[in-house]
This record gives sequence, structure tokens and C-alpha cells, in this order.
Amino acid sequence: MLVCVAFWGYVMQLYVIPKVILGFLMPLLQDRSSSSTYRLRFLMEYIVVLYILFILDAITGVLFLRIPLYYELELAFIMYLWHPRTQLYLPSKSGATIVLNMILLPLVMVKFFTARVHDLLLACIRLRSEAARTRAHAREMRLQKLRLETRHLWGMESCLNKVHDFLESRLAHDNLLGIWGVSGVGKSSLLMQLRQSYRIFAVFHHVLYFGFGSRSTVTDVQLALGVCLGYNYEMMPLMDEKSRARVIHHSLSNTSFLLLLDELEAPVDLAAVGLRMPLGKYRHQKVIIATGSKDVCALMGCAADNIIEIGCLGEDDAWSLFKDRVGDAIIDDPRIQPLAKEMAQACGGLPIALRTFAGAMSAIQDADEWRYMYKYLQARLPLSREQFADLLHNIRHW
Repeated sequence: MLVCVAFWGYVMQLYVIPKVILGFLMPLLQDRSSSSTYRLRFLMEYIVVLYILFILDAITGVLFLRIPLYYELELAFIMYLWHPRTQLYLPSKSGATIVLNMILLPLVMVKFFTARVHDLLLACIRLRSEAARTRAHAREMRLQKLRLETRHLWGMESCLNKVHDFLESRLAHDNLLGIWGVSGVGKSSLLMQLRQSYRIFAVFHHVLYFGFGSRSTVTDVQLALGVCLGYNYEMMPLMDEKSRARVIHHSLSNTSFLLLLDELEAPVDLAAVGLRMPLGKYRHQKVIIATGSKDVCALMGCAADNIIEIGCLGEDDAWSLFKDRVGDAIIDDPRIQPLAKEMAQACGGLPIALRTFAGAMSAIQDADEWRYMYKYLQARLPLSREQFADLLHNIRHW
């Protein structure tokens, strides 16, 4: 056993000599008749493969000592790299060229492309994150501008946040929003402000606003949409309802739009109008309706989460609005302030009533006139909806 170990140690020490002869001297003596360009290319490819082999041998050679005839196989592989017989089936390819092109380069290219794909994925993730941050910043900026532009609409903060979230949402079910409340709470003012703001924001390709009142039929909505979309007003009434629906659907199906329907007193079939539900399957499409009845919102297909009630102002907000419209110079008069508070309470929290009465009294500094106006209002309370509207109309024309 000791003799065998000593013999293999001696052979392994002498193994360097045939390795140098086969690996370096023999390739230089082979095929001197070849062109200098071909020979130089062969030597470069050969040296690259040979040095990679030596590096691997230095790293992993100890692990392969137990393999029978390992060093002999290594010498045979070195001979394969440069021997002319390796060009028998591929005349223009040496063994070194075959190993380099078919084994080493593909491994390097796989690693290279893997790294490139990883870099591309990281770049895509960064771009998506930056785009998400940009969109979030743009949404926040639009909300801040909307709050600034609607600061004159008292008591709208919570409603405004819900409307903004609805308009910015890309969810499939967020395509129809209903706003309801008694007349005079500010529904129309809110919708008109949304029309103005979102035309500036350019979030939608079309921003369409219609106020209908008692006339809120499918035909009325179709004619209004047709005019806003640029169709001839004289031709639209000559078409039947289905033809107008096809024209409207063709114009709006592939574009983003915000449709604001104000003062609806009865449900309108949006599918019959030409707006096939659900909206926004492929585009950003939204519809907001304002009505005095919660049932109209439900019958038109608004989800329970997409129905918002705008109520009358609370006592503090009502007084703040009334005081802001009249002005501190008059309200601070100790003879007028109690009458002003009673008058603000008599308005029942309706913003339109508060603005109308406060506007009418903003130029009156005589406490007797304030007392007369308060008695005039108190004598007519409570009022029906029609009577209250007539009273506001008369006060505007004083």
C-alpha cells in the first residue's frame, strides 16, 4: 500500500511535464501551413479554453482524485482541443472552438441574459413604483384643488372625499354614483363644480353635464348627449330611440367620459340611452346622478356603497355660513346678532336658504329692518317646498 501511494505521488508530480508538452508545445507545432488569421484565432480560442480548464482543475481537482484515470482523461481532453483529427466532421472547427462555442459561451450568455432579465424586471418594478407614486401624487393634487374650489360649499367635506374616490377608482363596479338630498342642499352646485374642475384636470375625454328637472326621459338624455357630442340637433329627433342609442354607444364606448345628470326626478334607463352597463370595462367611464330621492339612485343601479346623502347643515355650520355671507361688521352688532342667529336657525340648515337670506341682509345695518325681516320669515313658517322656493325667489328680487 505504501509503495502504491509513493508511486502515484511520483507520477502526479511528473504529470506537470506532459501537461505542459501537450497543452502548450504541441499546439504551437501543429498546422503551420494555415493562414496567420486562422492560426491566431485558433490559438486565442484554445488558450481561453485551456486556462479555464486549469482554473477549474486547481479549484476542483482535489474533489476528482477518486475518479479512475482522471489525469489521463484530462490529458486526452487537452489533446482533443488542438488535435487536427477533431476537425474531421467540422473542417472549420477545432476542438477548442467547439467547446468554446457549444459549452462555455452558452453558459456565459445564459448568465448574462439572466442578469439582463433581472435588471429589466427591477427596472420595470421601479418604473411601476414611480408611476404609482406619480398617480397617487396627481390624485392628491386633484383632491386638494377640488377642496380649494369647493370651499364655498359648506358641509361637503365627507361627500367630496367619497365623490373624489369614486372618480379616481378604476374598479369595475365603481361606474355609477348616486347623490340624493332635499332641494337646496347643494347637489347642483357640487355637480357644476365637478364639471368645471374635471374639465381642467383632463382626467376624462368628455365631461358632460345635464340638468333636467321634471323632464328626465330617455329621449331627453339622448338629445342632450347627441348635441354635446356634436350631432345635428335637427337630425337627432328624426331618429328612433334605438338608432340614437347606437350612435351614442358608438361615440362613447371607446373613450373615457364623466356624465353628470342633475335634478333627475325619475329613473332613466342608461342602457336604452346608449350606455351599455357595466360601464368602464375597458375605459375610464363614470356616471353621477343627483336626485331628491334615494329610490331613484337604487332603481338606476347604484350600489349601496355608491349612494351618498347630502343633508342639511348642522347648527354650527349653518351659523358659520350665514355669518360669512353677512359679514362680521354687521353680525357683531349686539342688537343684530341675536336676530341673525334666529334667522339662521329658521332656514333649517339649507345652504340655498342661508345664502339667500344672508345675501339679502348683508347690506342692512338697521336692527329694526332685521327685526321686521325675522318676523316676516317666522310668520310664514313652516313652508312647503313650493312655498319655500317662492319665498326665496321673492327675497332675491328685493
